[in-house]
Amino acid sequence: MEFAPTDKQGPQWRSITKQWLVTNRHVVLHKKKDKSEVLPDSFSFHLRKINSGNRLQWAPIQLSQEEVKKRALFHINSTVDVAVIDVSDYLIEIAEDNSQDYIQWNAISNEQSPQHKQIEVQASDDAIVIGYPRGFYDKFNLFPIVKSGIIASRWGAPFNGKPYFLIDAKLFPGSSGSLVISRPININMIDGQVMYSKEKQFVFLGIYSGEPYLRSHPIEFDDFTIIRKQGYDVGVVWYGNLVEDIIKNGIHL
Repeated sequence: MEFAPTDKQGPQWRSITKQWLVTNRHVVLHKKKDKSEVLPDSFSFHLRKINSGNRLQWAPIQLSQEEVKKRALFHINSTVDVAVIDVSDYLIEIAEDNSQDYIQWNAISNEQSPQHKQIEVQASDDAIVIGYPRGFYDKFNLFPIVKSGIIASRWGAPFNGKPYFLIDAKLFPGSSGSLVISRPININMIDGQVMYSKEKQFVFLGIYSGEPYLRSHPIEFDDFTIIRKQGYDVGVVWYGNLVEDIIKNGIHL
């Protein structure tokens, strides 16, 4: 997931000032047995490109540990499971490179945040989760999996005092870091007027980071242990406004 703050210039075009890769803190940092967090030896993300056989393939971009340390920002509250990585120069270099057929990527910007869009959000509204759960997606077109649910807790309120909300959705393992948006619409009621947009509009709700569990039951065998988890079939989504907060006030590890 990217986050691209923009500078408004003209009615249609926007200059992109920065491009950030947005994911979970626990995706960027490895947690050791003593619960301490460390940077990985390397970190990679992928773009789509067309190979010589006219087929789509993943094009990995790998960052060294030193690059991750320099580029990654985290919330000052270490319990906030959101991280951003500055990838602006990599993507600009790729956009300027005409020798390889990269597929154009899309990003959200702060213009898609609820405070900037005239789209009302409340509990029970649809929530769309877009991601690449581990090992399962469209491997021919390299498209993500899209799943739907509803907002399952009071919108705008910190759930149990933390800046996230819940969605009623059963997701695949490996969905951490998935983009969560409102259902795109092109008809909306604004100030008592029915309004139409040629392109469907949505708001950026947040970043998915997993499920809360009621309890875990370890099942012991001679040489291994199985952990059986009992959950609520809801997911945790950290509010999207945390991204802007981290970009402005975040810290390096």
